[in-house]
Amino acid sequence: MGNVVSSVLSIGFEAAKNLLFEKAKYILELEAHLEALEKVKPDLEDAKVALKGKLEMNFRNGLGRDERCKVWISKVEAIQPKVTKLLEDSTAEIERLSMCGYCSSNFFLTYCYGRDVLETLKEVQSLLSSKPSGEVASTGPPPGIEERATEPTVGLEKMLETTWSHLMEKDVGILGLYGMGGVGKSTLLEKINEKLVEKKDEFEVVIFVLVSRDLQVEKIQNEIGERLGIYDIWEKVKLKDIGIPFPSQANGSKVVFTTRSKNAWELFRRNFRGNNTLSDPEILKLARQLCEKCGGLPLALNVIGETMAYKTSVPEWQCAIDDLDSNAGGFPEVEDEILKILKFSYDDLKDERVKQCFQYCALFPQDAGIDKDVLVEYWISEGIIDEGGDRKRTINEGHKIIGDLVRACLLMTVDTSEKVKMHDVLRQMALWVASSFGEKEENFIVKTCAGLKDMPKVTDWKAVRRMSLGRNEIRDISISPDCPNLTTLLLTRSGTLANISGEFFLSMPKLVILDLSTNINLAKLPEEVSKLVYELVQASLMKNLKGLGVSINDVVVLKRLLSIPRLASCIQHITLERVISKDGPLQFETAMASLRSIEIQGGTISDIMEHTRYGGRSTSAISFQNLSVVKISRVNGMQDLSWLVFAPNVISIHVMWSSRELQEIISREKVFGILNEGSSIVPFRKLREIQLRFLMELKSIYWERLELPSLERVFIMMCPKLKKLPFSKERAYYFDLRAHNEEWFERLEWEDEAIED
Repeated sequence: MGNVVSSVLSIGFEAAKNLLFEKAKYILELEAHLEALEKVKPDLEDAKVALKGKLEMNFRNGLGRDERCKVWISKVEAIQPKVTKLLEDSTAEIERLSMCGYCSSNFFLTYCYGRDVLETLKEVQSLLSSKPSGEVASTGPPPGIEERATEPTVGLEKMLETTWSHLMEKDVGILGLYGMGGVGKSTLLEKINEKLVEKKDEFEVVIFVLVSRDLQVEKIQNEIGERLGIYDIWEKVKLKDIGIPFPSQANGSKVVFTTRSKNAWELFRRNFRGNNTLSDPEILKLARQLCEKCGGLPLALNVIGETMAYKTSVPEWQCAIDDLDSNAGGFPEVEDEILKILKFSYDDLKDERVKQCFQYCALFPQDAGIDKDVLVEYWISEGIIDEGGDRKRTINEGHKIIGDLVRACLLMTVDTSEKVKMHDVLRQMALWVASSFGEKEENFIVKTCAGLKDMPKVTDWKAVRRMSLGRNEIRDISISPDCPNLTTLLLTRSGTLANISGEFFLSMPKLVILDLSTNINLAKLPEEVSKLVYELVQASLMKNLKGLGVSINDVVVLKRLLSIPRLASCIQHITLERVISKDGPLQFETAMASLRSIEIQGGTISDIMEHTRYGGRSTSAISFQNLSVVKISRVNGMQDLSWLVFAPNVISIHVMWSSRELQEIISREKVFGILNEGSSIVPFRKLREIQLRFLMELKSIYWERLELPSLERVFIMMCPKLKKLPFSKERAYYFDLRAHNEEWFERLEWEDEAIED
């Protein structure tokens, strides 16, 4: 009996232990799960955009849309807000952790959050692994009524009930819903569709079609045949033209549509809050005329309203109306109504540089966030903004231009202050303007997210000035085009791209920006390019190259790139993924003057040696003069990061989950071994943020007190052996200092122990 009880207890204890361990993983591995979730988030967006592009291409080719693709996309769009929210909450949630991560200030909340993170991560990974190809369009007759993914209606229940009641009246054939964008019109239609699914016996077929701003009768007819939706009408639609019988009691047909024109004036007038421009009766009259010309389109109302907000004289308003009336030239007919309106705001930009900067933004994928710093670097490299002698002033000028475009409603801010994006209609206008209103369409070749498997066909390569082909499925580039005027080439985030032949670059003498980053399968390029660049430099070709972005996962490839000064000096952004350096430190044999950011993920690297160490104890040049962002995670072998003293302008440092060898950020012994006698370097004078996480053996950041005049935020988590910070407690009051263990914080030593807390 005792043995039986013992066995039962043993089995029960083992089961409980396994269960507890399984639950504890949600907390113990939270940081790793968050890091993985952050990494797959852009992959999910890229996959969705690529699949949408492929479906659109199928549609243009007269094929149907695969239902599996639509279901997959709807699942992705349903989970994306959750991913964003979990990542937004990560900082606050991680702060709950204490005692080296084994406990939490609120165990249950952290457990729930950790469980959500892991489950969401698994769901995202499952979606990525189950992404349909989109190659084969669906066949067979579609169902009479299609179900559509809908969101809960908050505050629309009464309106839904009223709308449904009117729609079901026998003498009602056409029902219109009006209101500004974002008030829930489309949601109402989807809910009506949902109710129709429940009443399948009353209608044989329900068709849900989107009518976009560029009314194309043939396209709508095709979409009706494909059984898609109809909402967001931008201009007048004749039902008979698109194949819809006019509704009557005899045929039992009904049409429901949405529009925004009713509230156009209210939306336009919002731009004038805070000033009395519209108090002038004459201007008010002209403003209503101008509003009417915007056709009820929210984008046009916002853009034009912002442009006119501070024009206070009647002649200015009359001139604006005259300009709009004469601005239709150059646009195809289907684009006239909105593009001519938007071009008016573009023309109102007084600075030609700002116009060029606006056009350049169209090179980035539709709806994608554009990093402000990267954008400014590209503008500078292209010569749109004159660098002059004061680099800081030049960068500030670039950010001012971004602000001007945002205030003009030509760019939009996103959820992070570091990025902006461009409305798809404005992007279309920018590309149209950049191509000289369609006369020189190959000036700007932008085929992002287009599902391309081969390079696009170009009639005249000599005309191409800028080309953007990111987020496609091109595997091999083996052509050798003659591109004497090409200045920017963006080939980013093409996960299938495996090879680019050296001949591809042979005739690009004016190339300034070459971005090949986030192409993890690109293995053959560097060998070709290293040889190619050497030959081109010798021949004084490709001498204008200023910007290069690369992702590398092979140390041989990296060393080959760094061994060519001309190429190394062009690298602006570099990501090292799982690089293993067995033969000692990575050696930067030339000053990395253009390098702005470096990210090292995984791998084994003992040290990074900058070129100033090769000539003995020389500090005649700073290797990483313009490096501003450093991110290092899960790297083995590094004992310190002393090479950062040669990055005087570094702004942000993130180091996490690195090896037990890492004991110092800056080593006194190593720095004094590098410097000439009597010389000195004061690091981190521009540092704004430093994050140190899960560095179990870290003992020191710097051996003595640092002023750190620009520091705004210090974030330290699970660095139990770090006993002292290189600044005074008094100085700490002036920035955001966060730690995850109160006991550890209380034991900290300060440079000014005399100062009371």
